[in-house]
Amino acid sequence: MTLPEPSRDASDIIPFPQDDEVPFGFDEIFFSRTDSRGVIGAGNSVFQRVSGYEAEQLIGAPHRIVRHPLMPRAAFHLLWDRLKAGRPTGVYVCNRSTDGRAYWVFAVVVPIRDGFLSVRIKPGSPTFARVRDIYADLLAAEAQGAAPVAGAEDLLGRLRRDGFPSYDSFQAQALAAEIGNRADAVGLPAPALAAALTAARSADRIEIELAGMRHLFRKSIMITTNLRIVASRLGGDGRALSAIADNYALLSNEMTRWIEKRAGGSNGSIAGSAAENLFLQAAKLLLEEMSANFTQDAEAGVGDPEAERVRLAEAAAHYGARAEDCKRRARSDAADLETHLAQMRHHVGALDSIRMLSRIESAVLRKTDGALDEIVGQLDAFQDEIGERLHRTDAHGRGVRAAAA
Repeated sequence: MTLPEPSRDASDIIPFPQDDEVPFGFDEIFFSRTDSRGVIGAGNSVFQRVSGYEAEQLIGAPHRIVRHPLMPRAAFHLLWDRLKAGRPTGVYVCNRSTDGRAYWVFAVVVPIRDGFLSVRIKPGSPTFARVRDIYADLLAAEAQGAAPVAGAEDLLGRLRRDGFPSYDSFQAQALAAEIGNRADAVGLPAPALAAALTAARSADRIEIELAGMRHLFRKSIMITTNLRIVASRLGGDGRALSAIADNYALLSNEMTRWIEKRAGGSNGSIAGSAAENLFLQAAKLLLEEMSANFTQDAEAGVGDPEAERVRLAEAAAHYGARAEDCKRRARSDAADLETHLAQMRHHVGALDSIRMLSRIESAVLRKTDGALDEIVGQLDAFQDEIGERLHRTDAHGRGVRAAAA
């Protein structure tokens, strides 16, 4: 049953097919259900028609029979890693029909009690165009021998450089973009995702600011090390400077630890909660639509339509409730962040006092050949940037709270 995947080397790499693709509409939606091993148990008429397979060919077959051989393995490595961890996942996929033609989908795959449900729509947003370029690069790297795990890390790195702190952030905003593009294409009202999208983007900016502050505080430790070096050269005259450096380093380390507890872009952060809320809200819309579609005879496809409708409705309710939990968590975390930022501003005020002591010592001591003046200048720049990042982080936190309210 499995379509053979040709061996791939650099000479095999060709651009993703664009002109000769299987036609289907933005209004259509694919559905399939598999067991935990990825073996197909059910599907709808759209899946059957576009893939070109008969019902008896799909049931009991591995879902990879529709995988296009030019799809990078790295994307599937990332998908399965997340699904095995019980994490609903969205991914752009290039599939292949029985006649060899390609068709692109944005797939939403969610774990259920006995396997996975997948609903898929036609992509067409600018995000889709960007991902096609990334996939082409990953495919070329795999032809040169890159392992799927390395490709998955490369994919995540590219997404971070594009402004997405995590895959959770990317998949949520990509799905929202595709649902919005779909609504525009078929003349439907925009889905009610604007508030969740605003919260997710504000939370991403919090992650970016926290990462920037973490880098700055690590850099400040190097500044205090240089301050200790200057103090040691001054002998007894440098005891005050040495104490100043110790206090500055102590506070900097404390704030670095605080940031590391709250940054990361995963499900344990504000950004993780906001991204999961957006993704699950959007996934719920598609699951509900597919459930409603199964009341139509034309959607019967492969399997028991009523049983699949119930499964979809249950999944929509389950993940909708999870989205609400994520929204409440994001709102609560944003309020907590505001409290901690106030404490952090207090610490930064203490750092400012220590910096002023350094300035006073610099004025008193004239034996440093300008080294102390340079260090004080570095502390000035550090304090200014930390202050600006704190202000922006506070504003983004208020944005999350407002959007999630």
